[in-house]
Amino acid sequence: MSKGRRSAFCKEEVLDKLRVGRDGAMMVCAGAQPFKDRYNKANAILRSIDDLTEDLTGDREYFWVKPHG
Repeated sequence: MSKGRRSAFCKEEVLDKLRVGRDGAMMVCAGAQPFKDRYNKANAILRSIDDLTEDLTGDREYFWVKPHG
């Protein structure tokens, strides 16, 4: 039996790409009717990206806009 292979990756590069994907999903949500199929699919992507980001950084809200002050 062969062992599973883990590939190395650059966390910062992955986070940059996740940010782009999350921004795209947010654009879809903003232009879609709430709770319709397209909105729900984009929202699922947002949740998945936030889940993975939390796994990578320990901060689920890493990409969320933080209030000033």
